[in-house]
Amino acid sequence: MQNRFNQFASIIGIFFLKGLSLCPLPFLYLISDLIFIVFYKLIKYRSSVVKNNLLHSFPLMTVDERLQIEKQFYSYLSDLVVETVKGFSISKKVLLKRMQFLNTHYVDQLVKDNKSAMVVMGHYGNWEWICRSAPLFIKNNIIVAYKPLTNPEFDKLLYKARIEFGIRQVPMQQLPRVLLSEKNPYLLILLADQSPSDSETSIWVNFLNQDTAVLPGIEKLAIKYKLPVFYNEVKIIKRGYYTCEFKPLIEAPENCSYSEITQLHTHRLEENIKLNPSLWLWSHKRWKLKRN
Repeated sequence: MQNRFNQFASIIGIFFLKGLSLCPLPFLYLISDLIFIVFYKLIKYRSSVVKNNLLHSFPLMTVDERLQIEKQFYSYLSDLVVETVKGFSISKKVLLKRMQFLNTHYVDQLVKDNKSAMVVMGHYGNWEWICRSAPLFIKNNIIVAYKPLTNPEFDKLLYKARIEFGIRQVPMQQLPRVLLSEKNPYLLILLADQSPSDSETSIWVNFLNQDTAVLPGIEKLAIKYKLPVFYNEVKIIKRGYYTCEFKPLIEAPENCSYSEITQLHTHRLEENIKLNPSLWLWSHKRWKLKRN
């Protein structure tokens, strides 16, 4: 009975979200302003996590400076919610207007040379729009690794929206097998700031002033498949408008020393975050894992 109720609730929720996604973005941003009040002032969504993360990441800032970042983060998080909803029905025309991809000549040349590569980014900016719009700007066969949602109905909704313009979504656990069998050049997009569950197999780096565990998968995949690594630097121009700039990170990963790739891509993400801290997902319990 409980499963049937959950499925029914999911169907109703999906129907509502699909209808809401048809609304124009200016109207959705008005809803975002209301969501901000709810998140920040009423329910104080993960307030202690955000405050703690900011305190340890920027210990030299004043209380007022961190408070300003906190407010800006909740404001952007509210925008991210409505932009994600809009993504269920967003058109190519709107994405082409609101997204810019810079330095794509690097990966375009790889296609000409019949080579594959990897692009690393974090939960910074609107990663949903970035991955969805990538095929509109890049000639490569694009593979995006993802972790399926626990709710199958919402997972199907997101999956269908994400692949609409041509990306190929692959669950993380299936990624090695898929890459091994892939015959054509591809561009693999990975989000690199998930929190690992095992301290022993993690690579440890200094990230945002803290001892931080990083999943070793990016490093292992880059070396195993000899994938040149790019970092995707994300910036926001104004509300709902983004740029993505591909910056070469590692040309020959097979020649790198242990943890070198991980150190480099986390350092680039840290630089990106410091430019505009409000765009990173501070509500994520990033540092729950401690080194043994």
